[in-house]
Amino acid sequence: MRRIFPWLALASLTLQSPALATPAQVILLRHADKDSGRGDYNLSPKGFERSIRLGHSIPACFGAPTHIGVFELNPASSKNARSYQTAVPLAVATGLNIAIMPGSQTNSLSVGQQVLHAKSFDGAKAVFIWEHRKLPELAKGLGWGAMEPIAPNDYDQLLVLTWPSAEGPPQVQRFSQDELFRQPCSHSKAAPGLTAEIEPAGESLQLDLAALRATTGKPPQPGGAKAVADVAILQWLQRHRSPQLIANSWLLLDRNLSNFDLALGVDMAKTTPQLLRGLAPFLALVDGAKDTIKETIRRPRPYIADPGIHPCLPKESGWSFPSGHSAFYRAAAELLVDLLPERRERLLAVGLTGGSSRTLCGVHYPSDVEAGQRLGEAAAQQIIASDQWRRFKLSPAIQVELQKIHAVNQGILPLVIN
Repeated sequence: MRRIFPWLALASLTLQSPALATPAQVILLRHADKDSGRGDYNLSPKGFERSIRLGHSIPACFGAPTHIGVFELNPASSKNARSYQTAVPLAVATGLNIAIMPGSQTNSLSVGQQVLHAKSFDGAKAVFIWEHRKLPELAKGLGWGAMEPIAPNDYDQLLVLTWPSAEGPPQVQRFSQDELFRQPCSHSKAAPGLTAEIEPAGESLQLDLAALRATTGKPPQPGGAKAVADVAILQWLQRHRSPQLIANSWLLLDRNLSNFDLALGVDMAKTTPQLLRGLAPFLALVDGAKDTIKETIRRPRPYIADPGIHPCLPKESGWSFPSGHSAFYRAAAELLVDLLPERRERLLAVGLTGGSSRTLCGVHYPSDVEAGQRLGEAAAQQIIASDQWRRFKLSPAIQVELQKIHAVNQGILPLVIN
């Protein structure tokens, strides 16, 4: 079998600049199953089946690779041919050539180091299929020196490496191939290069409405001290709200997850579309609970009850308690915090502002917004505790998109709230 490596000329790497490349993603895995009792160097029937499933699942769940590299084989005896055989279905699915990596038998560490110095790998998405005893050496060359040896009978691991910065070590995620094969993305018919649609997990979840009603509570009694304070706050805000504050409130008029873009540091519609779509059914549950509670309480809007209140946002015909915007933004913030805890302060700032803008403009009482915050937080905690959320959170498609957010240094991001 003729060696082909059109995208990595190792002999010339020593002449290149030592500056590191920054791959977008590197997937490492062992070749598929073998049957040592047969005495040949080929995959077993089970291994061949695994290779076919990997050929579909890798591009469907992680996006199409730009490079496929395999462990060096003996062209005369075909020893170590299993890595190449495992890669063939993936090459057929993506239209990529398979690069047989020279030097990998004797020095896989060097191959990994050379990859990080090859300009062709800057921003690349590569898959390396390797001999199991040499795979930790390759990982060490790629900057991850903590990989443990792979057991002789372990064909299940799949490792995803991403680099938050060119100077630092990669972040590593471990996946079970067998679990990956059961994910919805592995059963999709998405074209190579498109990340598969994730399961709308939230659609099968039921929230504990009685608990949410108890947490949300009831509005102040008419004429009571709390109700009087509600009106006094609205009147004060009405006198002191500035054109800039009103303009900011209009930006939050729609319950739109794109309002978290600044807190995350990415354009969700472009960078994390799966996350954007996947959150929708969970937040729809919060909206449904809010509607049920509103219809039970039936509190009129402030400007209906008091003609002296003049809203600076469009008037709405629905009931006032609890605030739907407040519940939505707080729930969304809590769910995103569970996915990205390092962005907690920034996300919760948006979650709070999404509700407070409703009081500023007189379309909700302060107690409506407070109740919406309680509802949103409690509903989010129910969602986070569910199996549906766990599957959503751990799905490969979502994990890949979360890595894109992790790669953004929040230390350089602008203020969320000025």
